[in-house]
Amino acid sequence: MEKPEMMQENLTRPWHERIDPVTKLLLIAVLTLLSFVLTNIFAEAALILATIFLLLFSGKLGSSMKALGFCAFMILTMLLIQGLFYPHNETLAFSLGTIAFYQEGLTYAALLGCRIIVIVLATNFFMQTTTISENAKYLENAGMKYKTVYLLMSVCYILPQMMQNLKKIQLAQRARGIGEQKSLIQKFKTILPILIPLVIKTLDQSMSRSISLQLRNFESKKRTVRALRRTYLMDKMFHRALGLTSIILIGCKVWMLINK
Repeated sequence: MEKPEMMQENLTRPWHERIDPVTKLLLIAVLTLLSFVLTNIFAEAALILATIFLLLFSGKLGSSMKALGFCAFMILTMLLIQGLFYPHNETLAFSLGTIAFYQEGLTYAALLGCRIIVIVLATNFFMQTTTISENAKYLENAGMKYKTVYLLMSVCYILPQMMQNLKKIQLAQRARGIGEQKSLIQKFKTILPILIPLVIKTLDQSMSRSISLQLRNFESKKRTVRALRRTYLMDKMFHRALGLTSIILIGCKVWMLINK
């Protein structure tokens, strides 16, 4: 039985905090699978719009849009390569001097780009609306081993950790007067030399956390699992519905590949 103060706290929380972490993970899976099942660019655009509304209603749209900056260069590169060299290119879309871009390649690259945007926005919704401690507590109470929980959370939070490290490096560059580039190409030239150290530093931080947990004997059988203070909105029903939807979408994609 919930205490009155806990019930009051649960009622006053924003809607996205009343949805449990597993439901959010399953929602990411459904949106990702749906983006791969859809083959129409307009349907993909509608799916992007749906994820944007999801972020808008949760108040996390501004910070999520910044994450798309990491994808912009990749999407532009795909448009360039596929527009020029896609194997099924036939219909000329436009040309820049002697360089011809084809409609089939551009459409295929745009479809892939839309899928990347859906995955990034959906994943960012999860990361912006849940904390590591909340995810760990919920998954542990659901019966998952703490080691598995830690591995899952480490993977989910590699990108945010990289973004934090990148901000620190950029602040240090600005302090030395070398980080004021305005054009996209100049910014890319500044970021490119620090990509490898950035990745190494992020992985080193993950390894340090893992060693710290091992020293604290986090796998001990005597370790007690803390009880959840929060209750979530229809979590079991959402788990079943989204899990079933994921299975159906996987079946649809397999069927499409078989009959291709």
